[in-house]
Amino acid sequence: MLRSVPPGKTSKVIVCGYEGCGKTSIIEQLIYGNLHLEKPIHPTIEDVYCAIIDNDRGGKEKICFYDTAGMKPSHCEVPRAYLTAADVSIIVSVGFVLVYAINNKESFKLLDQIKKDIVRNKEKKDVPIIVLGNKVDKQKDRQVEVDKAKNWALREKVKLYEVSAAERRSLLDPFIFLTSKMNPPPGKSGFPQLGRKGRSSSVTMEL
Repeated sequence: MLRSVPPGKTSKVIVCGYEGCGKTSIIEQLIYGNLHLEKPIHPTIEDVYCAIIDNDRGGKEKICFYDTAGMKPSHCEVPRAYLTAADVSIIVSVGFVLVYAINNKESFKLLDQIKKDIVRNKEKKDVPIIVLGNKVDKQKDRQVEVDKAKNWALREKVKLYEVSAAERRSLLDPFIFLTSKMNPPPGKSGFPQLGRKGRSSSVTMEL
């Protein structure tokens, strides 16, 4: 449960994907930059991280990341409470990060169900969504071809990035892009630096 968030406008990012695809590892590497992939992996129930992230205009935005429980084909609904801005006096925008693992074709196939659920139940017409193909460090075990993933992303009109939770630099561009889309300049339609549940922190996105 998130107990302390600095005052001011905040954006909400919901991170969804197949169980074990690396959602939590991506968030923690992005925020802390010191992830140890050899540590034991425990299934996520729900965690909330709060951080400040750079946008593409040299500014910074406050983001709360909602790390959802791993999904399965039999149960891949995004919790309805995540699909709204909730307290509009605090939450100004909502975005989604859909994660799959390039070495797990089932995790990729599940994206279609997840996105359809989001589109069907989202509160606003235009909600920024990015897709992360995680575990590019496991190329020898690849099950999801790059072209197939790109074609799906093009058809679904979402931005696709292949990344590795083991390499923080691969995560910067996707999250700067999403932050910027969620927080466009005044008068335009168009993400930040990070912290974990119960506290907030700041992350400088050095490229």
